[in-house]
Amino acid sequence: MSAVLDPVIVGAGPAGVRAAETLVRAGLRPIVLDEGFRSGGQIYRRPPLDDGRSYRSRYGSEAHKAEALHKSFDALRGAIDYRPETLVWNISRGETDRLDLLTDGVHGQLPYSHLILATGATDRVLPFKGWTRPGVYTLGASQTALKAQGCTVGERVVFMGSGPLLYLVAWQYHHAGAKVVAVLDTAPFASKFHLAHLAFYAPRIVALGAYYGLRLKLGGVPIHYNVRPDEVLGEGHVDGIRFRSAGRVREVECDALAYGFALRPETQLADLAGCDFRFEERDRAWLPAADRLG
Repeated sequence: MSAVLDPVIVGAGPAGVRAAETLVRAGLRPIVLDEGFRSGGQIYRRPPLDDGRSYRSRYGSEAHKAEALHKSFDALRGAIDYRPETLVWNISRGETDRLDLLTDGVHGQLPYSHLILATGATDRVLPFKGWTRPGVYTLGASQTALKAQGCTVGERVVFMGSGPLLYLVAWQYHHAGAKVVAVLDTAPFASKFHLAHLAFYAPRIVALGAYYGLRLKLGGVPIHYNVRPDEVLGEGHVDGIRFRSAGRVREVECDALAYGFALRPETQLADLAGCDFRFEERDRAWLPAADRLG
């Protein structure tokens, strides 16, 4: 007689928590796997220890959503099998589908009845000279350091890239008292006016991006547009960055660089699961195809 398998959710961010709530209401006890130390996902990541900071100081305008999500997850703890610090690195398909896991350096396998992938998004990065040098971080990693550890990635930080996350993380650092040397936006300033059509889909994101950009300018942070990175300066560490803007070659001194070109869906596990993909013109990304039920 075969054992009864449980449904598995990969990811304990907003989508994973809401999926767990739905399954629990249906009388199921899902297994929730997450790579993080605590729940919340990348966007509402909880710190390892309570450092006394308020939700407002940690999550800004998203404080009420973060607090609501954390309370929802805490209420679920007794009704789910929660396994943090667990990396799902492969899906083995066969007579019984299994997940390949890594927990505390130990490999394991987990069979499942149904699988929900709530893996969120990750930074889109592109290579340029010096991009692997110590002191260069993604925007997401820089934000994680601030939210989860309460520390900055450097004393004088330059933020480079495009998209709303660029201005959000730069503002979070500035608001926390860090020295933001400059924001280097790889998009032309005129492109900001082309975002009007996106306001229909995500008005809050567009508005917040403009708000954070304005706050940075009012705070005295230089913002350069239509930037093309040339090179990260320094040997074995970051001394600065050389870039091109407005037809000129410029250099800015810093001891850390955080960069990223918007976000892309984290679809590796969906690919391993054999999902069909289709190209979404709006997001300019390949996403798993979904039916009317999602």
